[in-house]
Amino acid sequence: MSKIILTGSCLTLQNIIDVAENFFEVELSKNSTDSIAEGRKKLMKQITDEATKHIPIYGTNRGCGDKKNEAVAVEHLPAYQVRYIKAHNCGTGNPLPVNIVRAIMLIRLNSFAKGLSGMQSETCKLMVDMLNKKVTPWILEEGSVGASGDLVPLAMMGATMIALPEAKAYFQTDEEAKAYSKSVNKINPKEMSAKEALDKAGLTVVTLGAKEAMGLTNGSNFIAGIACIAVRDVERILRTASISTALSLEAIRGEKKAFDPLINEQSDRHDGQLAIAKQIRNLIFNSSRMSKEAQESKGVKDENGKDKFDDKNDNFERVQDRYSFRCVPQIHCATFEALEKMKSVLLKEINSATDNPLFDFSKEDDLNGLKILSFASGGNFHGQPLAAPIDYLKLSLTSLGLVTDKRTFSLLSSTLSYGLPSDLATDDNSGIGNSGYMIAQYAGAARAAENRILSTPASVMSVSTAANQEDYVSMGSIGALHLRKVIYNCQILVAIELLCATRALQLTYDLLPDNLKSLGNETSKVYENLKNLLGGYTEDNYIRTEIEMVLEVVKSGTLIELTKTVWE
Repeated sequence: MSKIILTGSCLTLQNIIDVAENFFEVELSKNSTDSIAEGRKKLMKQITDEATKHIPIYGTNRGCGDKKNEAVAVEHLPAYQVRYIKAHNCGTGNPLPVNIVRAIMLIRLNSFAKGLSGMQSETCKLMVDMLNKKVTPWILEEGSVGASGDLVPLAMMGATMIALPEAKAYFQTDEEAKAYSKSVNKINPKEMSAKEALDKAGLTVVTLGAKEAMGLTNGSNFIAGIACIAVRDVERILRTASISTALSLEAIRGEKKAFDPLINEQSDRHDGQLAIAKQIRNLIFNSSRMSKEAQESKGVKDENGKDKFDDKNDNFERVQDRYSFRCVPQIHCATFEALEKMKSVLLKEINSATDNPLFDFSKEDDLNGLKILSFASGGNFHGQPLAAPIDYLKLSLTSLGLVTDKRTFSLLSSTLSYGLPSDLATDDNSGIGNSGYMIAQYAGAARAAENRILSTPASVMSVSTAANQEDYVSMGSIGALHLRKVIYNCQILVAIELLCATRALQLTYDLLPDNLKSLGNETSKVYENLKNLLGGYTEDNYIRTEIEMVLEVVKSGTLIELTKTVWE
């Protein structure tokens, strides 16, 4: 089993995926272990020494929020940690998936690895052991406002670590973890009490000391954990949307010039546009179906002598396709650029100390001749740096979903599809009639419409909390949850386009002369894969099953792997 060494400074997004989903083990570096132990020793000395214990430190020997000025006696500090964790356990809603919770824990632990938080070695070790022994806290998705740390969900993590009677957790064996890792749909295992889960793993609870309850909760790690998994999923959607675009272009015998280097590279356009245009060029390379001759072909005659391709073009050359086809490099570019911004922000966030207060244990400050720890209370826990890029990503992804739906709509409309059967319905000569895929587009349209609502920026929706001590919060937690749903909706939209493009090709592939029917080198692989997955199409099928089948392909990245030379 591979192992990730945590230093506080070099965690990658792939590391997050490997620990969260592939169950790589983690270990604190020796430097981190030493600095954590030394820092804790110095902190405890200050808050217990008669000469310095009166010096107020927020959340350490003082209360939190509006009770920041209330002193907590040294002897009561362990009890205060338990009360703090209890009072912050206000979660509602559905449980988060195991992979996201593991990502949250890893990011929080990496913050402690910087040695600026004053945490106990034992607390950090328990977090390491929980990740390695596959004990995952039961965390509900609602409750955070994305500032002062993601207090509520992180307190639920803390509740597991101290095994409150109300706390729940998951425990996975090696075999269960392996199955989870391979699964496309990450289904949580059976929940159990926190104590039972820790017992199964041979772990004991930790007794939290001064500052540690606040230390566990003071970070925007809920937002970051969701965003790290989202980045991987959005990247898959973006690439698969290039594939679905290419397959739809094949279905309508589309115009290739929109993806030409002249429009993209030679005109000095955005990096994302260049990348998307190149992907589509590579996908459709060598396509005969998208040639000028194929566009002008009326296909073959049916038994009544009628052209099977009744595309109403009167053999005129295709000048250009509508925006949803020819402007894909420009439209999808926005998602590409938003994704790159999100990656950049996350890399900084997951390798920073997001705690409050923070301590520089390497030096001392002078307080009226008294040497004390150098510390500062601020706002590194605030989620705004994440909240705004998440909204940006939501907006751009919503646009990608909308233009995907437009292409699906075009495939189904006989006036827009250049000769494809209306609604992609078959004519089986039974006299019964077929409906085709019209309602599949309805299902996609509903998801596209919901995304319009979900993409409303959460980062400007602050509501004051904590008696106005926390008067501007990020709501990045809400944005992150909405991003998860936007991703799911876009996965469905891309799946429906792939389904319809595949059926369109099945209906018309043999209507072109042999020298004009072949697809591109890579689109032909995609078509064969989906055709084999879906089976034949001679009459209406139970479409929900078909959507679920293609949705799993979209989620897994199967088509990206199938066309891997495109992305190199």
